[in-house]
Amino acid sequence: MYRARVSRPQAFVVATALASALALAACSPAPAGGTTPAGGATQQAAAAAPGDITSLCPSEPTKVVYVKSAGGQVWSAISNAEFQTEAAKCPTLEASWYNGTTGQQGAIAATNAAVAQGAKVMVISPDFGPSQLPSMRKAMEAGVKVVSTVNEVAGQKGTDYVESLVWDTDAIARNQAEWLAKNVGTGKVAFLGGQPGAPSTEKTFTAFATALRQYAPQMQLVPDTWVPTNWDAAQKRRSVAGLVAQNGDYAAFVSDYGASDIGAVQAIVDAGGKMPAFLNIGSSQGFVCAVAQHKIAWLGQDGTTQMSAASLRIGLASLAGRASAEQVPFVLSVYADTAAGKVPACDPSISPDADLSSSLPVDKLKAVLSGS
Repeated sequence: MYRARVSRPQAFVVATALASALALAACSPAPAGGTTPAGGATQQAAAAAPGDITSLCPSEPTKVVYVKSAGGQVWSAISNAEFQTEAAKCPTLEASWYNGTTGQQGAIAATNAAVAQGAKVMVISPDFGPSQLPSMRKAMEAGVKVVSTVNEVAGQKGTDYVESLVWDTDAIARNQAEWLAKNVGTGKVAFLGGQPGAPSTEKTFTAFATALRQYAPQMQLVPDTWVPTNWDAAQKRRSVAGLVAQNGDYAAFVSDYGASDIGAVQAIVDAGGKMPAFLNIGSSQGFVCAVAQHKIAWLGQDGTTQMSAASLRIGLASLAGRASAEQVPFVLSVYADTAAGKVPACDPSISPDADLSSSLPVDKLKAVLSGS
């Protein structure tokens, strides 16, 4: 089992050393049909180009904060590194983050603390759903530009946040369902999600279930809802072992955090069963190498860690009174498709925790995951 080797601070950490070490341009998401520029077209000032933060750098020192409060420890560390890297391109930005382990109240307290400490832009992943909206709304009322990211909550744009940047679940789900219809055909499929009630999993699963009925009706969703695993490899191993014991072989597993799917792979190996196909987002080198070792059929859509940087650009554009050119929702790229011969290489010299769909180069990823 691969485990993260990164710390989980429970207070704000001003990551100036990391920011200076990671001075690399982040990749911008590719435009796609159905997406719109963040902030809408009613703002008067011209939008910056997608992925360009330089024209959005404030003229005065400005605090920007990233709040991530639950799940996916490795993903969170890389996502924060993307945020810090982007902020480092503006010498006037003072960037910090909160990666909490104290639950809902910790996330709310972190938001309130950022406001008290003078943050002007906050990127918040509302991992605990609507319970975080009151603190986000208060931040907006205090003049902070709040951008909600990854997890979609039923808030009001302009009141609870300036923009909600989530991945394009409909596009992800359609790609997955069409891939299953073409490359798997029939059989049982299960969806492995995050913590119970996780908004991002709820939205991603709902889109998948809808697309499955439309594009791959011969596939059987068992169970007919998603399986909570806390995005944790050990728990996925236990959950998949239980599913296989109860229902027999599966044709495919779908998940919204591929890095921990190594646990699901190990459960199949433990049971001596037929290896199913895997369709996921948010992968890692550990899973890449598992695919190579066990000859797994795989569709991976990725680039999720880059959403924090895009969210920062949206927030800075709002702070400057300008429309943002960032695409909403965020479009993921196809990172791996074994059926099409697109297979990332397994490199044993790279940490199994590393997500190479990140915009960060390998040496920077190594530094992030080692906690240096």
